[in-house]
Amino acid sequence: MFSYPSRPGGFRLRYGRSRNTCFAAGGVSPATMVLMDDFLAPGTQMKVERPGKALGIAPVDSLEGPTVRLLNGRVVRVDSIDEARKIRSSVSSILDIGELLINYGDFLENNHILVPSSYCFEWWVQELHTNAGKIGKDVPYDDSQLTDPGGQTALELCDTFNVALHPQYTYLWHDVTSGEIITLSKYVEENGEFAGELLSIPVDDTIKQILETLLVQHSIQEQQIDIEQAAPLVRCLGLDGSLQRHRSASQDDFPDPMEMVNHLAQLTVRARAPYRIGARMGRPEKSNRREMKPAPNVLFPVGEAGGRTRSLINAKNYSRSFKENVGVYEIEVDCRACTHCGTVTFRNLCPDCNSPTLPKLHCPVCNIETNEPECPKCHKETTSADKLTINFKEEYKRAFENLGERDNLDTFKGVQGLISKHKTPEPIEKGILRARHGVVTFKDGTVRYDMSDMPLTHVRPDEIGVSVETMHRLGYNVDTYGADLVDASQVVELKVQDIIVSYHCAEYLLKTTNFIDDLLVKYYGLEPYYKAGSVEDLIGTMVIGLAPHTSAGVLARVIGFTGASVGYAHPFFHAAKRRNCDGDEDCVMLLLDGFLNFSRSYLPDKRGGKMDAPLVLTTRIDPKEVDKEAHNIDLLYRYPLEFYEATLDYANPKDLEKLIETVSNRLGTPGQYEGWGFTHDISDIAMGPANSAYKTLGTMIEKMTAQLELARKIRAVDERDVAERVIKSHFLPDLIGNLRAFSRQQVRCVKCNRKFRRTPLKGVCPKCNGKIVLTVHEGSVKKYMDISLKVAEEYEISDYTKQRLDLINLEIKSLFESDVSKQMGLADFM
Repeated sequence: MFSYPSRPGGFRLRYGRSRNTCFAAGGVSPATMVLMDDFLAPGTQMKVERPGKALGIAPVDSLEGPTVRLLNGRVVRVDSIDEARKIRSSVSSILDIGELLINYGDFLENNHILVPSSYCFEWWVQELHTNAGKIGKDVPYDDSQLTDPGGQTALELCDTFNVALHPQYTYLWHDVTSGEIITLSKYVEENGEFAGELLSIPVDDTIKQILETLLVQHSIQEQQIDIEQAAPLVRCLGLDGSLQRHRSASQDDFPDPMEMVNHLAQLTVRARAPYRIGARMGRPEKSNRREMKPAPNVLFPVGEAGGRTRSLINAKNYSRSFKENVGVYEIEVDCRACTHCGTVTFRNLCPDCNSPTLPKLHCPVCNIETNEPECPKCHKETTSADKLTINFKEEYKRAFENLGERDNLDTFKGVQGLISKHKTPEPIEKGILRARHGVVTFKDGTVRYDMSDMPLTHVRPDEIGVSVETMHRLGYNVDTYGADLVDASQVVELKVQDIIVSYHCAEYLLKTTNFIDDLLVKYYGLEPYYKAGSVEDLIGTMVIGLAPHTSAGVLARVIGFTGASVGYAHPFFHAAKRRNCDGDEDCVMLLLDGFLNFSRSYLPDKRGGKMDAPLVLTTRIDPKEVDKEAHNIDLLYRYPLEFYEATLDYANPKDLEKLIETVSNRLGTPGQYEGWGFTHDISDIAMGPANSAYKTLGTMIEKMTAQLELARKIRAVDERDVAERVIKSHFLPDLIGNLRAFSRQQVRCVKCNRKFRRTPLKGVCPKCNGKIVLTVHEGSVKKYMDISLKVAEEYEISDYTKQRLDLINLEIKSLFESDVSKQMGLADFM
């Protein structure tokens, strides 16, 4: 848990879009990622209170980071990731977890009212210029100088241009009471010393608590609280530069703290964070190869000959008894007959005369052989799948000889059985080459890699490991502002079918290219295609992107790499896959791999069997044809002043469509592809932890311990409630489920992995004489019992939940502890 809904200290909503957010993706400061004990990383899914169900999280270092209290009492806002890493061990409390960037388009897509915006720099600076124009005065500073003008200058700008107090010096007055404001004001008046811009007051627990709630940064030196740039704070307390009162107020007259502080300051002070966004972790980011379990190198059946690991090496040496031939076993496979000599085989070419083979069709009900796709008797669909005894040792040897490879593989796995309609197997040769290069196949014969989807509309060459010359070769010649691309730090607009993959993905794709080249040369007798020796050689490589619930791949080009565990691509590319970016993950595969190795014949013969398969390929993305979610992306470099004012009235986002330009306004024009803007920049799209702590921590107990330690520090989170939720949502269902599973469990053979409802009478597997063992063990039933009882006691969770744990503990003890053979001590007899 990062923030309870609408609770002070939680995520402060900031409207806008970075070049790596939009389309169900939000931004947080990389410092927030670090100080959340690395539970947040680029691509981590976060379930949010509003505007939709979830967001994929991206680093945006132009946002404000968390405000923390250190062990020495100092309160500081941490915006730099380096500073966050430096002080993380010294943090005693996270008073505020920073800003959460959400774009207008997400509110429009979810038809969610616009809640009041936090008072931010882009709002303030537009008010400043608007007011300056009204009175006919020029602002004597550039916008870049105004991000933090200093306390005294901020007050001068207020008085000169009648603008609200600068956000940098606008504290969270709405989080305290009017009475606390009066208490703080009187204490500073009576005890403070104000010289220059430094305010010093004696340490007082009540006063320090108020300052922490306001998020006033301060340090403690020799029992003194020191506040720098304190002129705006002094003014807001109704005091002058000599700490003399120039404005009084009573709690009865001003029960609302915002009205009181505006009265005391005699200037406009806006709400710094009128709305907080509740958020919790959904699921961690992903960047890993797609594989079945166990992961096969080839779609070739081994039955029980391969053992529990489906090993083809074991299958070639398999024999059920000394009387049987080694490596000979029966499998259900696609049976084909040679058109010349009649030999029955599973191959497309006869192993004896090299002539073509045809499927031997038969009715699975009547067992009538026929050449027709339908049985003439019962009209059922015919199939060529049938039992066939093969000499796998010979097939194995022949495959290595065909490739000119040595039989020295350490691991080589197939599948237990085929699940396609005709049980069509892959050539063993393909599996040999995959195993040689360390890649595995998916159910359709392709090699795939999964990554969490993250949007990206603009990119810098230096952050994706690509030179300017390479970008020119890829078709990037100007930056997003129209200037010639001459420096790797310039920002360019990403083309809609270009993607950036993780370095780990690139390494796996490199292995796949080597496999494909070997396949072309050694199996097909052709020239190699990729000739890649390093990941840099993959720049410009064509790939297919595919979402698990679709049957249509989308063509893409790899143009760079990222250290984050995600796949960055244009939102149109994700939308073309029928995806948004709120934590979804999709795969990429080499285009040539799909052409060479994909076959419908391998797909499962069941409902949904054709899903997650590239049956068709989209070669050109038309923005009009992608999911309409992508049409709501806003394209401005700065939201107008009228937008922020409209949020104060909880405006419907549809009422502002004419005010804020979105993709839907540009459909059918060149502007649908280019000329996009973004409101907040970032130094590097891969900032923050490479992986969430949820992935790097080992056991569930370690994850829970780390989560509760974080909950202790975050002001916006109730650690007692978190502890109870973890026990009720995770540990209790696990304990109950495992206890039930133990009482209903099957037993299995350790050799062939066959399962039985009850232990066979002979005590061993009737098929292979293997040892019979339990499938659910005592340790798995009670593994969370002790830690649940410990957490329940330490965090004082509800009595009801404690009693549920005690009852389950009694059931576990009654099942596993014997009353007869109980160990007794001398004291038991006294």
